[in-house]
Amino acid sequence: MVATLDYIERKFNEFNHTIFEDSLKPLPFKLSCARSFLGQLRYRRRRGFWGKCKYDNFQLVISGRKEMSESLLEDTIIHEMIHYYILSNQLLDTSSHGKIFRKMMNDINTRFGRNLTISHKSTEAEREQDCEIRNHLICVSSFDDGRTGITIAAKTRAGILWKEIPKVPGVVECRWFLSRNPYFNRFRRSRSIKIYLADKAELERHLEDAVPLPDGLKIP
Repeated sequence: MVATLDYIERKFNEFNHTIFEDSLKPLPFKLSCARSFLGQLRYRRRRGFWGKCKYDNFQLVISGRKEMSESLLEDTIIHEMIHYYILSNQLLDTSSHGKIFRKMMNDINTRFGRNLTISHKSTEAEREQDCEIRNHLICVSSFDDGRTGITIAAKTRAGILWKEIPKVPGVVECRWFLSRNPYFNRFRRSRSIKIYLADKAELERHLEDAVPLPDGLKIP
C-alpha cells in the first residue's frame, strides 16, 4: 500500500493512544516524494544561552511514493513517533538511535508484537517491484577478466565518476548511457565509486532502448 495523509493521521492517533498513552501532541503530517527514506521526523533545533538544545516545529513526513506492506508502514510511523517522543520531551539520547530510542523500540516490539528496526533496507523483491519511470545515468564497465559492472551515478557526482571509474584497477572500458528503464531502479545511485557486477547479456537487453553518451559529452 501507499501512504495517505488520512491514513497517517488515523494511525498516529491510534498509536498515540495505545502505545504512547496520549502523551504526544498533534503535529503536521506531510507526504514526501523522496525515494531515499520511508519516514522522517523534521524539526527545528535551537540552542539556548547555556548551550542546551531545544527542539520544536515538529513535522512527521512519510514517503508517498514507496509501496509498503501495511505492517511496514505502521512500523515506520511508530519509529518516527519514538523520535517525536524523545525530542518533544527534550530528552538527551546518546545518538540519533541511541540508548533511549533502542530501549523504547525494544519495549514496543515486546509489548505490542511489532517489528521495529533502526533502519529499513529494501529487499530484492521490493526493488524488483519498483516500476517508477525515472532517469538513470549508467556507466557500464568492462574488466580485463571478462566481468561486466554497472554504476548508476548520482547526477551531482556524475562528472567525477566519469573521470574516476576508468582509473579503477582492471577496468578496460567504460560506456555511458541515459535510460528510463525501471529495471535500473534496483541499483542504488552512487555518489562514490561503486560498481555492481552484472550479467552482461541481461544488462545489454535492458540497455536496448538506452541513449549512448559519447565521450566528452557534458552529462545532463
